Amino acid sequence: MVKLTPEQQHYFSKEYPDAFVPVKGAWGRRGATSVQLKNAGKRITEKALWAAWRNTAPKTLAAQFAKEP
Repeated sequence: MVKLTPEQQHYFSKEYPDAFVPVKGAWGRRGATSVQLKNAGKRITEKALWAAWRNTAPKTLAAQFAKEP
């Protein structure tokens, strides 16, 4: 599970519907997204993890890593 913004969740679940599925209920409406690792490639999984990390990291730390490595 990754914690995305609702907009990010929409993008990932639309572009990769076999890999990203919104969690049911209120958590899912707020961006909680299940990741089906069997169906998600390494690169897209990393992209989702970086997005989720930037969403929850302290703003000063996230600014240091504004772009994916």
